[in-house]
Amino acid sequence: MVYLAGGFGGGINLRSVIGSTVGCPSTRKVALMGIVADCEYVASFGNNGERVRQNIISVVNEASTLFESTFNITLGLANLIVSNPNETCPVTPPQTAPWNLRCSSNTTIEDRLNILSEWRGTKSGDGLAFWTQLTNCPTGASVGLAWLGLLCQSEANRQNTNFVSGANVVARTNQEYKVLAHEVGHTFGAVHDCTSAACQDEAYVATSQCCPFSSNGCDAGGRFIMNPSTGDSITQFSACTVGNICTGLSRGTVNMNCLSANRNIPTIVAGVCGNGIVEEGEECDSGGDSTCCDPSTCRFRTGAVCDPTNEECCTGTCQFAPNTQVCRPSNGPCDPEETCSGSSSSCPADVTTPDGQSCGDANAGTYCASGHCTNRDAQCRSLVGVLQGVNNNTRSCDDVNCQLTCTSPQLGQGVCYGMQQWFVDGTRCGSGVCRSGSCVGNSVFNDVRSWIQRHLPLVIGLSAGIGGLIVLSILWCCIRSCIRRVKRRKLRSQPPIFIPPQDMGYVAPPYAPSNAGRRLSRRDGSQNRGVGGNMPPPPPQQMPPNQFGYDQQYYMEQAAALDYYNNMRTNSGNLQQPGNAPPYAPPYGQQEPQRGQSVRYA
Repeated sequence: MVYLAGGFGGGINLRSVIGSTVGCPSTRKVALMGIVADCEYVASFGNNGERVRQNIISVVNEASTLFESTFNITLGLANLIVSNPNETCPVTPPQTAPWNLRCSSNTTIEDRLNILSEWRGTKSGDGLAFWTQLTNCPTGASVGLAWLGLLCQSEANRQNTNFVSGANVVARTNQEYKVLAHEVGHTFGAVHDCTSAACQDEAYVATSQCCPFSSNGCDAGGRFIMNPSTGDSITQFSACTVGNICTGLSRGTVNMNCLSANRNIPTIVAGVCGNGIVEEGEECDSGGDSTCCDPSTCRFRTGAVCDPTNEECCTGTCQFAPNTQVCRPSNGPCDPEETCSGSSSSCPADVTTPDGQSCGDANAGTYCASGHCTNRDAQCRSLVGVLQGVNNNTRSCDDVNCQLTCTSPQLGQGVCYGMQQWFVDGTRCGSGVCRSGSCVGNSVFNDVRSWIQRHLPLVIGLSAGIGGLIVLSILWCCIRSCIRRVKRRKLRSQPPIFIPPQDMGYVAPPYAPSNAGRRLSRRDGSQNRGVGGNMPPPPPQQMPPNQFGYDQQYYMEQAAALDYYNNMRTNSGNLQQPGNAPPYAPPYGQQEPQRGQSVRYA
């Protein structure tokens, strides 16, 4: 099987959702975040704790403004932990702050993400969407790293010595808020915008390994936040990234359960009226002029009972909407619409049809999964079937795994392509269903029964023409195969494996086991495709840093985390591919948080 690096989420074809805001909230939501600032970051401000605090608040506010204007999601700083400015960097960090490391050639940005991810798991009950570490210790040219699509992932999943959770690392640069916005974009599930190099491979683009510029154009021209490189003129997300993130939220491939309604939000700068966040003690906060909310007091105006800026069931006259008003439209036969109650400004909880219930065309074999009418083949057609219009010939390679693997005659006979994505939660896998990339509820005998049902004509033919002995032999082989698969699945019953990035500029293509969950896509301009099989990853290759550079930041992204590149060396000649660059692959290749009003020092 051939694997593709990058991509994300249950059969989303990014060309088909460019500019779509379906799935993003219609009223403002808040993603509460935590930040840790290590000793090297604090030292870069002359160990002035107040300067550190003000800079962090400023950076978060700028990134938040970008997210709010694009996705209607505000970033709220709920927890800030700063290394004690009165102390030097410790030789050995304390157990309570293992991320507080001094700069060292022996500690890479990947190490920092790993340590932060494990530490984040000790705060799994904090309700935060993610944690960010701010440091002044880039690894070579890399200034940022993030796990892809792990919004609201508070627990730390472990694979050998690696830990994965909703976390990212940002090193200090003069583009700090853009680096933060970029990394948080990956936390929300966004892939890179397509570059001219990536656009040379039609299959690579069509399978959503990068975000194309338009439905009939590819190269985004390096103009947007999720571009593999950044510059002063980049100030917004691309229309494709909008569709990428919003559709991921809509389909449930990115968890948004931790996003808060904009009401009684605890932040470290609580009580700042006019910042658009309805903090504790405020009735409303529209972030500007409003007919319902007084922006100077953050109290409702006379006669107003709600604010439509932040509440789905509030009218333009600041009153509760009637019970006939739809506040959450239907997403299809598996997701009925919700209407307002008439006595509240909040929309009722989203209720979907139970997974597994038949839906759509009776002959299509579709069923409900996470509020979508789909099946395995339908998700493959959605993702790769757009290639030369071969929707009807694109199908899933098997019916037991939860990794999205597809095949199509247009992509090569007898070849399966692993998209490094998961089937939507609720998709059938043998006799079980997929949940976060793992098959739940399956068993050996159910697998055997499922195999017989799927191959009933063969079983009947063999029984009639050859005899029961051969049938029994075949069944025994199936049972042995299932037993072996169950033994392997015991390993996969752990949370899906995430492969950490390598930060060595150009590196050999990464490999991932077949049950890898979300891999990082490479971020160094080459759009390298990881090609691999069912084998553990090899040791990292120690490659020299990338030797070309504009006077701007470069990003590098691999497997499931993404690396932000900062290459400040000028290039006196033409930009050329360095000698150590790999060739292009073939197509497809418990501690409760403290949310106080002041900074906590580690």
